[in-house]
Amino acid sequence: MPALLSGACALAAAGLLGGCLPGGSGGDGDKLVYWSMWKEGEPQQKVLQTALDAFSEDTGIEVEVQWSGRQVLQQVVPRLNSGNPPDLTDQDGSSLHAILGDGALGLEDVYDSKVTGEAKKVSEVIPAALVGSARTEEGQPMVVPYEVIGSTLWFNGKNHPDLQGGTQQSWGEFTGNLDRLKDEGRTPLALDGDIAGYDAYWMTWSIVRHGGVGLLNEACRDETGKTWDDPAFLAAAEDIVELIEGGYFPRDFNATKFPAQQTAWAAGTGKTDFLLMGTWAPGETGGALKKSGKDVASVIDYRSMKYPEVEGGKGNDATQAGVIGFSVPAKARNADAAKEFIRYFLNKDRLTPISTEAENLTPRTDIPAPPALADYSKEYAAADGQYFQPNDNCGSGAARWTTDVWEPTVVDLFNGKIKGAEEFVGTVRDKTVELYENDG
Repeated sequence: MPALLSGACALAAAGLLGGCLPGGSGGDGDKLVYWSMWKEGEPQQKVLQTALDAFSEDTGIEVEVQWSGRQVLQQVVPRLNSGNPPDLTDQDGSSLHAILGDGALGLEDVYDSKVTGEAKKVSEVIPAALVGSARTEEGQPMVVPYEVIGSTLWFNGKNHPDLQGGTQQSWGEFTGNLDRLKDEGRTPLALDGDIAGYDAYWMTWSIVRHGGVGLLNEACRDETGKTWDDPAFLAAAEDIVELIEGGYFPRDFNATKFPAQQTAWAAGTGKTDFLLMGTWAPGETGGALKKSGKDVASVIDYRSMKYPEVEGGKGNDATQAGVIGFSVPAKARNADAAKEFIRYFLNKDRLTPISTEAENLTPRTDIPAPPALADYSKEYAAADGQYFQPNDNCGSGAARWTTDVWEPTVVDLFNGKIKGAEEFVGTVRDKTVELYENDG
């Protein structure tokens, strides 16, 4: 999962997409070519394969599927530029928007049509607002989601019965709890520091809490750098510096290799208590525990809590929530068949296994969350539309800035190369201005 956004940033920054390809054809409706981000054997792949088989049997449409893995869009882009793309692909919403852009069809007609076998429209069970800025130049949504992903503060309920999952502490309460755990000989915050995006999770969450959703996104696109003068940035950086200098992360965490820290957190061998990680954490860590021969349920009870609120914070109710969904590339030869499958898969009965078998959250509120995501599901619902993407969606609108300025500077702060909050904010501001000046 860490490769999703970074892959999008790299492709967009390198300019591999080329020109936009408007239009798209419906095709003759008897074939569907689908290139997917999942690999054969993954839980989502199994759910989708079952649906594809049933779709082909029910409609008579021949399905040609390629399980390409996380770098699927790197394969779609050349075919898109040559005018012969697959009819359907999927990825996280930010990556689809960053890489495909106007190389994808608007899907307003899908949202306006009924879910196969149901009386309700797609827009009634899956609001288009979920896809945020993933829209065409005409303002149409270019993604239809089938899975909701986000990040939250995970902990083992077996070790912390005092914590109520889904609740929210103040920053002072949170750090006070960390101090208590540290006094007990623990280093309570787990982090694999070799993944730049995971270091950035902490800083992005802090900025959103202080300055609200969209502030970082505004700053990453501000060629003058003046947005960085907003006091929310300094306050946010001060909180993160407090964590780094407070000794709450394991010693030499930035020298470990992913997923060492998160695996040790789940197994209880790392003397860590909290993991700021995506909603895929139970699946990844649970899988690692199973491979080691351990009974997951006897080792860990996956619970989560909201990132702590800050005094006067403009984003205290916000949560990170994104989507994985379908897009139909421009010039798809069988666009109508692709849209038909989207409507077909979103049927409650066919989408439910994403929760029950793949153990992920779906965008349909009438499908219960899997047990490990019950706390996050409440957090997601309570945010009431105040959602933000990793790096506040800068990877979509400012891909080079994200890879060349933001993530390396955050890593330098965590690694001790940058000392203090003021130096961090000043460095990001100066590098932002320099980047845009060099771009002319």
